[in-house]
Amino acid sequence: MAMLDDRQRSIALWRRLALAPGRTLGTLQRGRRDDYIVVTAAAALAFACGRAYAESDVNLALERWLAGPGAIVATDRVQLRRALVDCRLLERDAYGRSYRRVADAPPAWRTALAALDGVDLAAQAQDARAADARLRAERKARWMQAAAG
Repeated sequence: MAMLDDRQRSIALWRRLALAPGRTLGTLQRGRRDDYIVVTAAAALAFACGRAYAESDVNLALERWLAGPGAIVATDRVQLRRALVDCRLLERDAYGRSYRRVADAPPAWRTALAALDGVDLAAQAQDARAADARLRAERKARWMQAAAG
């Protein structure tokens, strides 16, 4: 039951963030810790656990992620890559040429990684924006009807 609760909570956080795109990693980090954790965990899921990636492959994967589900975040691949290393979600070799997603993420991220694994975050963001647009349209229609009435 806890896994389902974690999944629902993580998805709800992601959907809320999708309604206010354009936040930077710094803003997320200084704000609600859970927001930062969900975003960085979601980005880390672009990588298979334990597989070695060249820096160019990491950059390409992060560019794709930022163009897709990560489009809600205002950052670039370099800043995001550094954040993933700083959070200990990716580890880098001493020369900065090879990266791996760690198998044993820090506890706060472990929950988010498990909860978001397999979730279509781009679809979740799109659905959240569509639902919000419907609610706004309904409120406007009620207001217009009350004002005319």
